[in-house]
Amino acid sequence: MDNGFNFGRIFGIQFRIHYSWVFIYFLITVFLALQVFPGAVPKETDVTFWVMGAVTALLFFLSVLFHEAAHALVGQNNGIPVKSITLFLFGGAAQMTREPQTAAAELKMALAGPMTSLVLAAVFYGTYYYFLGTVNVLAAIALWLSQINLIVAVFNMLPGFPLDGGRIFRGLWWHFRHDYEKATRVAIFIGRIFGFIIVGAGAYFIIYYSDWLAGIWLAVIGLYLEYSARTSLKQFEMQLWLKGWNISDVTNWDCPIVRGGLTTKELKQQYPNCRSFWVEEDGQTAGVLLLSEAGDLAGVKAIKELSQPIEAALEITSETGLLTVVQEFNETDKDFAVVIGHNGQRGLLFLDSLVDLVNQKMKSAAQNQA
Repeated sequence: MDNGFNFGRIFGIQFRIHYSWVFIYFLITVFLALQVFPGAVPKETDVTFWVMGAVTALLFFLSVLFHEAAHALVGQNNGIPVKSITLFLFGGAAQMTREPQTAAAELKMALAGPMTSLVLAAVFYGTYYYFLGTVNVLAAIALWLSQINLIVAVFNMLPGFPLDGGRIFRGLWWHFRHDYEKATRVAIFIGRIFGFIIVGAGAYFIIYYSDWLAGIWLAVIGLYLEYSARTSLKQFEMQLWLKGWNISDVTNWDCPIVRGGLTTKELKQQYPNCRSFWVEEDGQTAGVLLLSEAGDLAGVKAIKELSQPIEAALEITSETGLLTVVQEFNETDKDFAVVIGHNGQRGLLFLDSLVDLVNQKMKSAAQNQA
């Protein structure tokens, strides 16, 4: 979700808003101002309804942030780094850099979100009860927030991946059956089934109640859930594939050492079959270069201006698993690694090259299955 902007960082977690959030915020504001609050507090003015709608929609998304932040903080306490939380069209999403390593961590992290939403539902209901009959505007806002947080908690407890309930299902299967792969595949399958069921519910609302708004919204949510589950399956299969490789298998151990003063044209002429290089300055390794970074290879720009400093490298050993390396790249935001072999030999691995390799392998696997 790169299309958005940052709006704060707490506990090392970057909070972001995707541009699609603006659209859903507007829709919820309109829905509340035109459909909900006129019936809840009919004596208020239209301006009041719109202010109530805007404030309530904002508080709802703050509730979503609390839900996701609970996942993130519990995850961090269990050794699962979380880089960011993003508000978007369908709510919120936390970007984890790796999956839980134990069933207990999975369960605790998955339960944190729905439990937070339930607590918020109770707090808002208490607020509603407190203001009922005295400040009815606040009571109406609190009641809707209580109801929507309860809905968020219940919906997320559906036992289909990647919903929280799907992660809980996977965690329980993993704990009792000790089969992480089977648990993941079953949870994802159930997630896809629930997605189709929700789409069917949307069609039902349209056909039998002529409720196009609810029907289309349910269908969109169902399709998104099915798509997310399918994407999760692809990511899981990629992780399984990565586990079968050692980093030394994909490292370039024969990178030429080149002078930083060479131009891109000279580099291509001297090393027509090489893509990655050590860049030397004053007899010492100063940086590295991936050929695709050299831009116009017919140009005369010195490669030292295009190289990355050696200090920016992720340093790993040749015994490191490939999945671990991908996770390290993700956590550190580095895009190349210096690989140290058993005999002190050094090699290079670029994230771009690794992504190309993974895409080729996954495409080949998909073609073989077809």
